[in-house]
Amino acid sequence: MTKLSRRPLLCLVYLTLPIGCGGELPGPVEGQSPAGGAPSLHQRAPLLLDDHGDISATATPVQASASPFTGTLEDSFDKDVFSFQAKAQHFYRFQCTFPSLRPGWQHDRIDARNSPMRTEVVWSPPGRGLYFKAVAQEVAYVRLSARAFAVSGPYSCQLVDLGADDHGDTLATATPWVPDTLATGVLELREDRDAFAIPLPRGAFYRLSCDSPTFTPCQVNVVAPSGVGTGFLENTATFNATHPGDYLVEVATAPGTDVVIRGAYSLRLEHLEDDDHADTSDNATRLAPSPAPFSGKLSGSVDRDVFAFTALQGHVYRFACDILLGRSLGPTLVLRDRAGQYVEGSSFVEGMGTSVAVEAPAAADYFVELSHGAYEGPYRCRFEELGFDDHGDSATQATEVSLSTLLTGRIETRSDVDVFTFPLRPGHSYRFQWVEGTASNTSFQLNDAQGKQLQFSTLNWMVHEATEEAMYQFEVKLSQTWGTGTYAIQATDLGPDDHANLPEGATLLEVGQTLPGWRHRNDDVDVFVFHVEENNLYRLTCSGCGLIFLQPFGKVLPLHVANPDSYLLDAIDTGPVHISVVSGSSYQLSLAFLGKDDHGDDTARATPITFPLRLSALMETPFDTDVFSVNLRAGQPHRVNAGGHPTMVVTVLDPEGQEVPKTFEGDFTPRLPGIHHLRVQTSVGYDFRYGAYQFALD
Repeated sequence: MTKLSRRPLLCLVYLTLPIGCGGELPGPVEGQSPAGGAPSLHQRAPLLLDDHGDISATATPVQASASPFTGTLEDSFDKDVFSFQAKAQHFYRFQCTFPSLRPGWQHDRIDARNSPMRTEVVWSPPGRGLYFKAVAQEVAYVRLSARAFAVSGPYSCQLVDLGADDHGDTLATATPWVPDTLATGVLELREDRDAFAIPLPRGAFYRLSCDSPTFTPCQVNVVAPSGVGTGFLENTATFNATHPGDYLVEVATAPGTDVVIRGAYSLRLEHLEDDDHADTSDNATRLAPSPAPFSGKLSGSVDRDVFAFTALQGHVYRFACDILLGRSLGPTLVLRDRAGQYVEGSSFVEGMGTSVAVEAPAAADYFVELSHGAYEGPYRCRFEELGFDDHGDSATQATEVSLSTLLTGRIETRSDVDVFTFPLRPGHSYRFQWVEGTASNTSFQLNDAQGKQLQFSTLNWMVHEATEEAMYQFEVKLSQTWGTGTYAIQATDLGPDDHANLPEGATLLEVGQTLPGWRHRNDDVDVFVFHVEENNLYRLTCSGCGLIFLQPFGKVLPLHVANPDSYLLDAIDTGPVHISVVSGSSYQLSLAFLGKDDHGDDTARATPITFPLRLSALMETPFDTDVFSVNLRAGQPHRVNAGGHPTMVVTVLDPEGQEVPKTFEGDFTPRLPGIHHLRVQTSVGYDFRYGAYQFALD
């Protein structure tokens, strides 16, 4: 069949075409790929006859053979599709060439709906062709088209059957492999998967290696009869044969590997060692309770040792592993029931072994799994029956005791709670103090008669003051996920509160007396009262506590002289003084008499004097003030001073209470006649060593 040339045509021929007279047929639209979905030029104006169809439905049948077939891409929009009868599991190569070394065309394998399945673009002629595999016997389609602008003209193509796949891709089509032999094969393409089925007994570790002289890396994956694989493809796979039967070995190339054409490889299987304990519950090693330890070995991250035991209803069982010499941890443990549900797991604690335990609610089978975690190598464990739970887990099953007493028991499992009940008396304080035991991370909880929590502590001690007479509940349990073991807790009735919390019931503290006290909880307040006499001096000492003076405390002037133990008290009036002990635990409180103040501290208690006068006086405390009264005439000059220390200050007050000016030497002249007051005290901000001084008025 002769095709029309692309020479200029007469204008009359192109009256219906969107081109000018004498023009060429238009090429691809700018910005649109020739391989895209735009219709070809001859579809819009059928002036050129297409030699091969553009879609699967109009494909030209060809044979897969060494003989080439030819055709022409009439323009850059043209697509030529060919069909052939493909054989199942055969590999094919489709490759075309142009007489001139034109780049920018592509080969496609397409389906019956014209959707691309695989593509190969040729930018460097002649290219390497399109390689693909036919999974089933079917009619297959290949297509040649332009990738770049203005690629057209005659071409020559070849469709070659490269032969059948040497090994199947699935377990159903896998090639049988006899253990202790070398398996070989060829990966024809990058996407090829070769499958082998090798029968193995249960209970051994193997290493599977893949070697290839033609491509790297050669990767393998092993899938057990249970359907569980070793994971990602890798050059060497180590696995444990946990089930008897055929193991599927998959061979492949690494992702991103270039197209492989007949890449040979060989497989080698090595027996590493036998597994001492099964990895599944179906073949678990059964245990009977015994104080004697047993040994085993975890052979790397792929190993898991499973043990089984039968529990009796209400009995407690414990599976524990030691820390071996040179290690800091035990193996990971998980306890499961017959249905495979998680019951309890071990927690890693540096320097402590691992363990799991269960109190069986009914007779049943349980399984303990030892796995790699952070552990590999030998282990030593023991499986023990601890009998029945020593104390009930709830108030209805609690152990009833009387206080004071020693509470002893054992926290058998991480969820174990030991509950005790006992009567408490209102107004009495009770202390619960850890004495000894192997359990750690225990917590105490005290509930009232209705089960409401009153106190909770993780400090291994607790003090409570009862407010009603009732049966209370005391719980011992773990505050963390580890630390099971024994305990001994001293529960003591401390009796009523030793000192009242309010001034109405305050404890009397007498001069020269020392009283002990004990604050049994943080909010406990002990109130005391003592009596002072005017102008007397006292020392109040509280060893091991902190105290405050209750308002009003105007009977004394307190000076804190030893933090927090001691106060100097200057009584300015006669009467009671209340104090409250607000911090500390055990303490002792005492009151001592220091003597009398020689002169009053205010104008109401001033010492009357006349002038001229010289007298010796005493500053009994650093905050002492001595006040004198004298009758003076207006306008008569005087001099006053208090010798003995440069920080002593004398202030002169007139009958109206106003300060009378005086010189540095102490000279002053009264402005009003009548009673004046002379006040002697230490200057503020100076460290006066209190004691004797000389007072003079001229």
